[in-house]
Amino acid sequence: MNKKLLGLTLAAVMLLVPAFTGCSSGSKAATEDALADGVLSVAVDDTYLPMEFRDDQNQLVGFDVDFAKALGDALGVSVEFKTVAWDGIFNGLNAKQYDAIISSTSITPERQKSFSMTDPYVANGIVIVSRKDATPVKTFKELDGKTLGAQIQTTADIAAGKLKEQQSVNVEIKEYDGMLDAFAALQGKQIDNVITDVGVAMYYVAQNPDLFVVSSDVLTNEPIGITSRLEDKTTTTKFNEAIKKLQDNGKLTEISMKWFGTDMTKDIDTKLSVVE
Repeated sequence: MNKKLLGLTLAAVMLLVPAFTGCSSGSKAATEDALADGVLSVAVDDTYLPMEFRDDQNQLVGFDVDFAKALGDALGVSVEFKTVAWDGIFNGLNAKQYDAIISSTSITPERQKSFSMTDPYVANGIVIVSRKDATPVKTFKELDGKTLGAQIQTTADIAAGKLKEQQSVNVEIKEYDGMLDAFAALQGKQIDNVITDVGVAMYYVAQNPDLFVVSSDVLTNEPIGITSRLEDKTTTTKFNEAIKKLQDNGKLTEISMKWFGTDMTKDIDTKLSVVE
């Protein structure tokens, strides 16, 4: 091939490149503002009561679901939900299968390095839950010789593994795909304790006050935020403005009272204390 023909061929290829870059099956093209098309595509793990789960009619409900809908109203966009297993939810975000994760995602220093995370919209930390018919576990060290259930790849699961090493605790950690399975195992005495987010723990205890008790203090401080791709800074700015609006107009308080019976959306401690 002569140089002139080679140059024309390369030029033609370069013209074609923009037509194919930034496109993926089932997702919108990458933009600085993921809300530009008027649609917010949100990923949730629908097994995490009371944050996001399926009711008796198989409808998607929960704190984060109500929050995401209120967020969409505040932003003037429609909201589409995509249910995704937790262990693949961050990979799906990076693959542009959706715009954001609104699924009880704890803000941690490690996640802040890899993703764009908003200001917190609800307080959070991890706690240990015991059965009422057993000796309550108040500290992680008291798990020595016991079995502990956690949802796989959550911050509670990660913290449990780290604390086991750091404190030399002989605890067997059993990982579950969802907290429904973990609490079913706790009720069935297949495990001795569960470690999970405080809001989740409070919900299960409220639903089963004769079975479960939150037995430990809150072990970490890891408030919950919206997760976007690292490059979507414009989207995160808009999210923060909408969160502030929902805090100021009382909508977040209303949603919190509905699901927790207390307001976990004001005066949130933003100083992170995370076991990673």
